[in-house]
Amino acid sequence: MHDALKKYDDFRIVSRDLTDVPGFTLSALLHNEMHFLPPFLDHYRKLGVERFVFVDDRSTDGTAEFLDAQTDVMVLKSNRNFGDNIAAVDAVALGLPHQRMDLVWRMLLVEKYALDQWSLHLDADEFLDLPDGMTIDDLTSRLGRESDRAVMAAMIDMYPATLSDLAGMADDTIIDLHKPWYFDGEGHLRLRKGKAPKMIHPGSRARLLAKHNLNRKSKWLETRLRSLLGLPIARYNAIRKPVFFHAREGMRFDSSHDVSLNYNADILLPLRHYKFNGPIHRRIAIATSSGGYPNGGREYRELSRLLHSMSRTDGDFRYRKSVLYTGFEDFRRTGNALGFD
Repeated sequence: MHDALKKYDDFRIVSRDLTDVPGFTLSALLHNEMHFLPPFLDHYRKLGVERFVFVDDRSTDGTAEFLDAQTDVMVLKSNRNFGDNIAAVDAVALGLPHQRMDLVWRMLLVEKYALDQWSLHLDADEFLDLPDGMTIDDLTSRLGRESDRAVMAAMIDMYPATLSDLAGMADDTIIDLHKPWYFDGEGHLRLRKGKAPKMIHPGSRARLLAKHNLNRKSKWLETRLRSLLGLPIARYNAIRKPVFFHAREGMRFDSSHDVSLNYNADILLPLRHYKFNGPIHRRIAIATSSGGYPNGGREYRELSRLLHSMSRTDGDFRYRKSVLYTGFEDFRRTGNALGFD
């Protein structure tokens, strides 16, 4: 492990030492994720995850108590915060484009608990889909021991039909994945040899922000011209994510959406992303006031403006290509799951 990385390794195990327990590992950073954790753990256990390694960043919503009761979960804590910055000299030494602590934590998780093996690294609001009956073991068998490899996922935002439906979820303690959820039913990414996938649809948030003329990355006139000429909508958020990888020592997270590994050009995984969830207004309030989120919570401020704008119009998340989610085949049919034929 690089000396600059060791400097920030103050992880202490606060719940169950599974360091030497074998089995497929999923790692994640958590902060107040009780809305997602019960279905998250259930979903990934069914796919074949045998060990969960989480960094709990000062949760106060019962996350710590819940995880303490899970026999396959190891919880780590740090004296540092997710939103801290590392020293500039250490960022340079590690080859990082940013000084973000969360990137260092992600690198530490992989180096300490998932080196030289396939593993998953996700957020709690992300649910990977595989074909019916396929497990993680089946997927790793297909990939073999491809060292220095990462498999990309298309991050597909899931949304209810309307703002009224979203408001109806506000009091849900735990997200209900069986309610009607929709997604943009067109291919989001195109795989490329030797390169990260190319974005071909920017996702629902970019679409909605463009519809309401709120995308900070494109001006109103540009948005209008793109619409009139049938040109692609300007991108907004990153919609690709390397979530499944066979890491080597020194692997770098350039962001949560890019790692310093070679990308598999044959498989694209579909990743359900529940950004539009019941407690979204509470999350927006916390993100925009805490200062512990990237860019001062700018993404959440823009989501707040979007929801406000939608409340003054039709309040509908859907468009002509929206698809009601029923399972993996929906993603394969719409070009968001590739390599599974």
